[in-house]
Amino acid sequence: MKKVKRTLAAALAAAMLLALTACSKGDVTSEVDSGLADLKAQAAEPAVEPQTETPAEPKTDAASEPASEPAAASEPEATAEPAPASAPADNPDYPSAAGLNTPTLEAFGTDFTLVLNVTCPDKGWYKSATSFGDFKLFPTDDPSHIFSGDPRINFELKSGLDKINYYYDDFENVEELAPRTIGGVEMAGRTYKNVGMLWTEYYGEMPTGGWLAIKISGVGIDPGTEGDTILNSVTFG
Repeated sequence: MKKVKRTLAAALAAAMLLALTACSKGDVTSEVDSGLADLKAQAAEPAVEPQTETPAEPKTDAASEPASEPAAASEPEATAEPAPASAPADNPDYPSAAGLNTPTLEAFGTDFTLVLNVTCPDKGWYKSATSFGDFKLFPTDDPSHIFSGDPRINFELKSGLDKINYYYDDFENVEELAPRTIGGVEMAGRTYKNVGMLWTEYYGEMPTGGWLAIKISGVGIDPGTEGDTILNSVTFG
């Protein structure tokens, strides 16, 4: 009887061992099959490249930002300098009278002559190249256009006072002026209008003979003017 019990116990133990072995093999096989399925699934999925995150730029407070530089002041536009005035055109009929002039005046129909010395400014004065017993000076910026009514100073030598007053009856608004000494000679003065022009005239008898009339039209002769300077420069040779 004891022998039978031992045989039954051994058989039962062997059966349990077989059951445990079969169960273990099934579990291992199941786990292996599950692992293979996962690998196949992963292989089938497309590879995803890892993305590198770009670090965000640090935020800066508006107060900490440097103030923008002030706009540069606009430079004033360059102004073209005016072109220098061209020199007056030469006119052989009216050459420059700058400096000392020494014309010789003649009284028509007589032997009376007078050497006149008169100095003009360096610019702006011209003289007549032709003479009929007189000497004419013109203040102008354009000697190529000098006309009969333009400003002038005339020096005329006459044979006598009657020749100086030859057109006196045609004079308008005659007014006497105080005498003026010119070139050492005291001369009478007057103003009048003739042939549409206003004249200031000084006249007197010359030590060498004849009478000199200095006629001024359109030229200022107040103290300090160019006309005054010219009259003060007169001497007789």
